[in-house]
Amino acid sequence: MLTKEAREGFPGSNIYFRKAFSCILLAILVAISFTGCTDKHEHGQEATEAVAYTCPMHPQIVKNKPGSCPICGMDLVAKHPADTPAMAVSSDLNYLLKPANQLVVSDIKTTKPVQKQLQNDITMSGVVTYNTQLQYIIPARFGGRIEKLYVQFNYQPVRKGQKLYDIYSPELVTAQKELLYLLKNDPSNSALIDGAKQKLLLLGATSGQLNQLVRSGRETYTFSVYSPYSGYVLDPNLTATPTPTPATTAPASGGGGMSGMSNTGGSSMASNSNPAPTTSGGGFAIREGMYVTTGQALLKVVDASQVWAQFKVASTLAGQLKPGTAISITFNQLPSETVQSKVTLVEPVFEAGENFAQVRAMLPVQSKTNLIGQLLTGKTFYTSDTALWIPKEAVLDLGAQAVAFLKENGVFKPKQVVIGQRADGMAEIVSGLDAQDLVATNAQFLVDSESFIRVQQ
Repeated sequence: MLTKEAREGFPGSNIYFRKAFSCILLAILVAISFTGCTDKHEHGQEATEAVAYTCPMHPQIVKNKPGSCPICGMDLVAKHPADTPAMAVSSDLNYLLKPANQLVVSDIKTTKPVQKQLQNDITMSGVVTYNTQLQYIIPARFGGRIEKLYVQFNYQPVRKGQKLYDIYSPELVTAQKELLYLLKNDPSNSALIDGAKQKLLLLGATSGQLNQLVRSGRETYTFSVYSPYSGYVLDPNLTATPTPTPATTAPASGGGGMSGMSNTGGSSMASNSNPAPTTSGGGFAIREGMYVTTGQALLKVVDASQVWAQFKVASTLAGQLKPGTAISITFNQLPSETVQSKVTLVEPVFEAGENFAQVRAMLPVQSKTNLIGQLLTGKTFYTSDTALWIPKEAVLDLGAQAVAFLKENGVFKPKQVVIGQRADGMAEIVSGLDAQDLVATNAQFLVDSESFIRVQQ
């Protein structure tokens, strides 16, 4: 502290001292205020910038700084408050905000539907089967008892004029006696004699049996019945099934007639190149010693001299086939064997929930390679009607519907279309597009594995 003498030694020293002390005090106060504000600002900024970090897979993990999850090792991500405002989008851009599954912006090749006719072929799979028009029933023309049966099993080959069975019939014995009585007692009555002969013929007697009866002058109690057809004999209740087996030639007829009469009405059957299917069915329902009634179906003969080529065709292609359409038939086992034929029948069929058409063509038996049950391939050509066609790659098949990508204003929009036939890499457009439309050439290019096209109806 300055002494009184010192203070008094400096002129105006008291005023100077006071001013200096005031400046020093003011400087100290300003420094203290600036430091306090700085600390307060820094602490507030730290509190404001404090962000929590959490694991996307384990939300219970929360930390105040970035790092890794102690459970799965994933990087922690910032956890934003629920009241974080969303980014605002100007309403002026609403016309650009279209759903991604309605418009696709791309620069790929395009094409236009072409209206024209196309040459197309239909390839069909089929099988050789029996001609049902050449299957005959042999009924009993008179009642009686089967004395002897000359055919023993199903699909046994027979020829026209071959003996099938011997039968005893009181009705037939009476008819024979009537003819012999007229010939003996009234030979000049030609009207009655011709009527008696006609009765025997209608009962199933052949002209040879009738002549033998007139020559011998004696009736017979056992009457032989001969096959009027050539083919394979089977039980009437059995349906012929196409099962291929090696070719078989019908044996020679044993001949015979009433009391040793010779058969004069039989004609030999050519060696049938179409084999008889085998069956595990065995014999017939009729047996020796069994009584039959008039009109009862005893046997059935299947003539295999001409067979059918039978194919299945999709119902959508059935309209291109009609009777008379030329068809080329190839045998699958022998690709070199090709037969030209014509369609004789196109029959729509609905079977087991499947809708298709059954196509038949005559298949003459020309060689031993034509077997019942043999697999075939048929091929025919046709010209389609005038229609709109686009490349088949331009159509996206979604199962329940088909889609083409229509280009409008520089973007591609999926458009539902109805597809008809497909031919030569092209698809027919039944409805959905016009000739002026522009569509993407490759529809698959516009679809990724995670998208699904929603078509506006």
